[in-house]
Amino acid sequence: MNEIIKKYCTEEWSEFIAFHSDNVKVEAGDYIFKAGEDTLGLYIIESGKVKVVINNNDQSERIIRLISTKDVLGHRGFGGDWKYSVSAIALEDSVLTFIPLKIFNYVVKANPEFGYYMMMFFAEELRESERLATNLPIRNVIASVIYNIYKVFGLEKGSETKLSFTLSRKDIANQAGTRYETVVRVLADLKKEGVIQIDGKAIHILNVEKLVNIKNGIE
Repeated sequence: MNEIIKKYCTEEWSEFIAFHSDNVKVEAGDYIFKAGEDTLGLYIIESGKVKVVINNNDQSERIIRLISTKDVLGHRGFGGDWKYSVSAIALEDSVLTFIPLKIFNYVVKANPEFGYYMMMFFAEELRESERLATNLPIRNVIASVIYNIYKVFGLEKGSETKLSFTLSRKDIANQAGTRYETVVRVLADLKKEGVIQIDGKAIHILNVEKLVNIKNGIE
């Protein structure tokens, strides 16, 4: 059972969740759920990597969130008409714990620490979404995307600099809301400044502190 459940729920409730939840396996490229579908419950990532996307008016998809092991998924379907407002797609073969909505409601009401954790999780995600919605220079936004990849996916095992998973330049542009050519230019600038190193399609983070400063507009 996921560490979040073990940490914030009592042993009895952890066992209750384990009994009523399911393990879901998805292959790279598969949808976990699609926008417009009924909200069935909450997912917790046990292993793998997932992107959350919204549909633009032209039916193209824009990445709004990246998630990995221990992260929560599916909460954007809570409230309102109880339908998912976003879609979730596996970036690699992944395993998820699925907690049905009724079970999740029971658990939140009976475990205040878990409820508080979920509230803080929602608040932090909303705060970050609002920050990225401001009119930041595109250089700062792309730095935010790169830092988020580093924060969510971490570094490749055995390497002190190489991201364990690098989005395609197209997907980076997609998440930043800009053009492919702009991403290439900004990445080249960050390389010249010694912030990153580019190794084919892979990206190495050489100076995390400077990347954070650029992300936050402190240069």
